[in-house]
Amino acid sequence: MARWRRERLAGLGIDPALGTLEGPSSAGDLLRRVGALQAQDYGSGAWSVGLRTGLTAAEVEQAVVAREIVRTWPMRGTLHWVAAEDARWMCELLAGKVLGSVGRRFDELGLTETDVKRSREVLEEHLTEPRSRPDVVDLLAAHGIDPAGQRAYHLVGYHCMTGLLCQGPLIGRQPSFVLLDAWVPFSRKPAREEGLAIIADRYLRSHGPVTERDLAGWVSHGLGLAREALALLGDRVERHEVDGEVWLRHAEAAGAAVEAEGLAPRAGGSPDAPAPSSPRVHLLPQWDEFLLGYKTRDVVLPPEHVVKVVPGRNMVFRPTVVVDGEVAGVWRRTTAGRRAAVEVELFRGRATARLRRALEASTAAYGRFLGQETDLRVGGS
Repeated sequence: MARWRRERLAGLGIDPALGTLEGPSSAGDLLRRVGALQAQDYGSGAWSVGLRTGLTAAEVEQAVVAREIVRTWPMRGTLHWVAAEDARWMCELLAGKVLGSVGRRFDELGLTETDVKRSREVLEEHLTEPRSRPDVVDLLAAHGIDPAGQRAYHLVGYHCMTGLLCQGPLIGRQPSFVLLDAWVPFSRKPAREEGLAIIADRYLRSHGPVTERDLAGWVSHGLGLAREALALLGDRVERHEVDGEVWLRHAEAAGAAVEAEGLAPRAGGSPDAPAPSSPRVHLLPQWDEFLLGYKTRDVVLPPEHVVKVVPGRNMVFRPTVVVDGEVAGVWRRTTAGRRAAVEVELFRGRATARLRRALEASTAAYGRFLGQETDLRVGGS
């Protein structure tokens, strides 16, 4: 699976040097190519963008201020970065399944149709400019909507998934919310089939090789929708059977990988190929597409290490150290005064001199993103 891991690293923009395409020139270019990036936590989500573009944390936030990218809930009931012009149509196309399941939670919280309608009216009237999350909670309370017990959070999330709202820039350290129509100057309006084709094309091009289940899981819809979307791509989809599993690759991305490595395609679609001699090391954020973008994660995460990455088996992932496309450890950031430290825990033994140098380079890149001097500390098991 070594070659396929490298294709994913290149396609997802984590290591564009492994492909033939130039890296994205902006946060918007990145999101238009990969479709969406996980952003449950703001800091981790910003590093997902910074890692792939070379932007600093401040520059990622500036891309939000410039209305180039937005953070919202387009699918799976989960926060993602998307290109600003894609936010509305992606929510309309993909968020419906999650919206259909919120009724039970609303019942548990005591939220009624009247609350949903009234909150929409209030937000439409008052969120023509970004307001911080605490201010939005206070706004709902001031208009007779009880915000207690996560009621405000669920109402605001619901209105983001319907395409009424999106998140704006940070206000202090708080996320803000604003009317999508007021904040985004232009929204694309693809028809349903065109939208499905865009989703499938971007996902396959950036995440491949993948299975049909991976795409279905990414959009949180059934296999039927995934297959419909893939069929719209026609001969842009390459199919390879390995050990009884059918893997899908974008024809252009697959060709680029062969050209980049000077490899001829192997009979039967074998994904094996020699790995580069020098380790390629990346510090991935807590929630990153490299793991969260797939249903089948064992291509890059050995099963024996899953519990180290997701200790509670509850989808709360730890930041990961990826070496040559395989998850080889976890890390965390600590801060003391003006300095930060990256504390790495490797899964297998101590770091070699070459691996440590690569870790130091990745730590320095993370420090540049933060705008802080950042030290490396390495441990192993």
